[in-house]
Amino acid sequence: MTPLAGAEQLTQSIGLVAAAVDGAPVDRYENPTPDSEWRVKDLVNHIAMMLVLTRDAGARTASDPALLTANPVPVLAGRPESEWALVVNGLAEPAAGAWSGTRAWQGEAALGGPPMPAEALGGILVAEFAVHAWDVAVATGQRLDVPESLARAMLGTYAREAPRMRGLGLLADEVPQDVHASLFERSLALSGRNPRWSSPCARGGKGCN
Repeated sequence: MTPLAGAEQLTQSIGLVAAAVDGAPVDRYENPTPDSEWRVKDLVNHIAMMLVLTRDAGARTASDPALLTANPVPVLAGRPESEWALVVNGLAEPAAGAWSGTRAWQGEAALGGPPMPAEALGGILVAEFAVHAWDVAVATGQRLDVPESLARAMLGTYAREAPRMRGLGLLADEVPQDVHASLFERSLALSGRNPRWSSPCARGGKGCN
């Protein structure tokens, strides 16, 4: 993956997740997500954290340590949930912009942990932001259209990185895939998501709006 292609894909992926958060009604922030431990508001909080860490990683600047422990993260603290989408959208462009130049994809970079090859980290960010866009969308009843080129890049990343990420506790076990699954569905399965997951809220589940 060339730096130019990586930067374009990361901009696409961040755009998807920002749009999904923007389209998620605040009254659905308590809805469950494909990650059984998180509600939508927990996921939005995580996405905000990731965007700040992504910006700092691309710029090779140190991040606020509180990002990894505070809940909500500092950029959301004190803000009503009705403003969280606005904050996330404000973080999206700087995060993508920090990876727009060739230098961001060279050498090593870190995302709140040990440094790793920047190209590999950039690929992981592309995949993770797109998956989180799906998490938000499917939990709040939105449609998500992922370009095939982006889905192909995601699949390649998870095929390489999922075993290591799973060993670090960053991904759940791979979900068995349908023989006719799309590239994006195969990526979701490798990331530990069930591509057929649907919100219990669509079926009148308790604690849903």
